[in-house]
Amino acid sequence: MTQPTTTLQSKAVQPASRERIAELKTRVLGGGEVCFDEALELIAVDEPALVDFILECAREITFHFNTDKPGLCSLVNAKSNLCGEDCGFCSQSVRFETKVDRYQMMPADEVVRAAKDFEKKGAENFCIVTSGGELTDEEFEKVLEIYKRLQVETKMNLDGSLGFLTAERVQRLKETGVRRFNNNLQSSREFYPNIVSTHTYDKRLETLKLLQDGNLEICSGGILAMGESREDRIKLAFELKPYKPHCLPMNILDPRPGTPLEKQMPENPLELVKTIAVYRFIHPKSNIKLAGGREVRLGDEYQQKALSGGANGLIVGGYLTTEGNPIQKDFEMLKQAGFKPSRPQAAS
Repeated sequence: MTQPTTTLQSKAVQPASRERIAELKTRVLGGGEVCFDEALELIAVDEPALVDFILECAREITFHFNTDKPGLCSLVNAKSNLCGEDCGFCSQSVRFETKVDRYQMMPADEVVRAAKDFEKKGAENFCIVTSGGELTDEEFEKVLEIYKRLQVETKMNLDGSLGFLTAERVQRLKETGVRRFNNNLQSSREFYPNIVSTHTYDKRLETLKLLQDGNLEICSGGILAMGESREDRIKLAFELKPYKPHCLPMNILDPRPGTPLEKQMPENPLELVKTIAVYRFIHPKSNIKLAGGREVRLGDEYQQKALSGGANGLIVGGYLTTEGNPIQKDFEMLKQAGFKPSRPQAAS
């Protein structure tokens, strides 16, 4: 892998004017689409007042196609730091010297306990996540048994992020009650070799196709601020379009010590928030969810701007190897942005 550097320059593009932004918004609201070059016009906008207008338009699109109930997902890292892949952003690869806890599959009781705790705090979706390219047959059977317990012992929607799949495993997950499966593309096809060398971009696309064919809901997005260009970001958005992701998580790189991207420089948070708003023009019906890195790289102000300008969901309660906001704080941000999250059962 080569070391990425921050570069936001794309091919020469004339930034969209206010009239052009309004025209594209009206088209999307009417059921039309923006094309690749038009999305480049949007993301090329730098004038702060026009960026704010893009966010306003993205908000209008969000509430036109989606309800005021935000998509909230909680997760548990059920198998940690045991991955043989070399994704340069990830602290769970055994190829890198990181200080992340390492453990095999968590006992079922611990996973169920975590799900029940999130449910009490107001989360309605729960995702079991495991490190590694794919689970062994034995591990997969253990996860299926956990899902069966969660079906009985909670009322949560059940999701998974268990690595690469086969058509048979997709079917068995669906039969066990799994609703949605996460398989992020991470970046554009062109940028991908900068961050991963142990599997191909096509491998990830094959997994999305299996999910699509197996009628499992798709959760797929990417990571911003790894050194990719604006054009790369738009390319990722259009790579995702054929799969119509129900959930589109937007992660922001929080460089982890010991990984190849540990020295990657942060980006202007307004640039990141604008990118999320442009994704709303491209994916008007998806649950665009702020995910890992949002607390560190956006801070309170820009998390709020993102939720008021295109995003309509959050990963809550922490991530795979890092902590997140207290859930109550996230609920308050959502309310300020006009959403109506379910009240936490434990709230006083």
